[in-house]
Formats: sequence, C-alpha cells, structure tokens
Amino acid sequence: MLVAAFCLLGSTFSLAGPPEPMRTTYAEIGTRAEAKLGIESFSDVELDEVDNFDGWTASAEASIPFAERFRLRLVYPFKTDGDARIKKDQPAFPGEKVDIEGYGGVYDFFTLSFEHQLFFAPDRGYNFSYYLGGGTKADRLDTTKYNPWEKSFDIINHTGNVFHAGIKYDREQSFGRVLANLGLRYYWQADDIYPGGNKGTFGAADLKAAVVFSPWKMIYPVLEATYFGDFSDLNQFSILPELLWPIGKHLELKAGANIGLGGTGSQFGGQAQMVVYF
Repeated sequence: MLVAAFCLLGSTFSLAGPPEPMRTTYAEIGTRAEAKLGIESFSDVELDEVDNFDGWTASAEASIPFAERFRLRLVYPFKTDGDARIKKDQPAFPGEKVDIEGYGGVYDFFTLSFEHQLFFAPDRGYNFSYYLGGGTKADRLDTTKYNPWEKSFDIINHTGNVFHAGIKYDREQSFGRVLANLGLRYYWQADDIYPGGNKGTFGAADLKAAVVFSPWKMIYPVLEATYFGDFSDLNQFSILPELLWPIGKHLELKAGANIGLGGTGSQFGGQAQMVVYF
C-alpha cells in the first residue's frame, strides 16, 4: 500500500523526466536553473602525509542554462572535517592522530564549468555534450599539528588548482535511463593530496556511469559506478546505490551509500543531497 501511495503521489507531482544521480550528470542541458546542497561521509582515505582519513564534507552547487544548449555550473565544496593518522614515513609526528578541518574539499575544488550540448535525443536517440572548466582550492585544510611559524608542523597544507574537461552521454532505455561522464582532471600546485608522495602536479581520470531505474514513478533507484585516479598511486573505485525522490516540480531529495572497492579512496560512507529547481 505504501508503494502504491508513492506511485499515486508521483503520478501527480513527479518531474517530467527521471531525476539526476548524485555524481553522474546528464548530457541533456535542460531548461531549468538548479541549486544543490549535499553532504557525504568518507572513511579510510589516503593522502600524501596521512592515511585512515575519516570524516565528512559538504558542498553547494548552482547552475543555469542558456541559449537551449549551454549551461554554466559553479561548484563550491565549503566544509571538510575529520581525523586521520600521520603516515609512519613522515619526519614529524609519525603514527600520531591528527584532526583535519577547513572550508574546502579534498579533491573537489571551487570550480566554474561550461557545458555545451551537441546532440539531442529527438534527433539522434541520445544526448551528448562536453564540458570544460577549472578552479582553485577554496580554502586550506588545517590540522591540530599545524603551526604557521614552524614548517615542520605543517602536516597538511592543502592548496592547488585544477582544470577539468570531458564528455557526457545519456539515453533512454526500456528499463530506465543510462548515463556516463568521461572526464580528465589536471592538478597543479596541489599540495598534500596525492597519496603516492609529494607530487603537486598530476592528472587523473574522472569516470562515472549510472543507471536510473523507474519502476514506481515516484522513487527512483539508482546504481552508480565511479573511478577517480591515475591508474597508479591514486585509485578510487566506488559503487553507489541511491534512492531519488522528486517532491513536486521544484524539489528533489536524494540519499545513498558509497561503497569503496579498494584503492586510496573512501572505503564506506553515506551521502545525501537536496536539489531545488527554478
């Protein structure tokens, strides 16, 4: 009865198309501006000078379409808080616990992106677009072992810049909607985030794919798979089961889990997101 009630509610209030997963985004530009607020937890992340990094991060995002085929997207990771263990090969405080906190993200920076849709589903049967953009670290992440007057206390000094570019694809199938994002990121002057050592300049593949199922019209199950890394010392594999719930024409609520499949990224975490459309 509960599922039937959700379906009845969804037939009246749901959006015209399936909602978007939390990581992978549609190639279709759409016609509405949107604002997102999200939070996610993570565990056992490895960085340059620390490992066993557990905590949470929060971000905000705003995007606006124009001229039917373009969109500007602004992403602002505004808070990270957690604790980690200083690696045993570090010259200062090896093996000690340390708190990490700051007004920014870890690998996600404050960025502005331009998106351009090239092909449309009514003409080709699928949507296809590309994106490019870049940005910088919003603010540094400090630790309880940090001392601005003594460099040996600088366990983490998270700074840097990033450029990113890639392509997007989505297509309707009989069981739901399939989408994929294939991108690259290039970091420079990025201190203390590469797990393979003190490497401030590096590239990373940013690969995402998802299926949005629509069995009930109101609640949309999603399965995402992501990879972020350079196929060397930086490797983050994740599977993300999610549930998406559109409430009316202007609001979506989303929740899911982040299950790591080894590598240097999060081994397990949760995530939630709210989206408002205009």
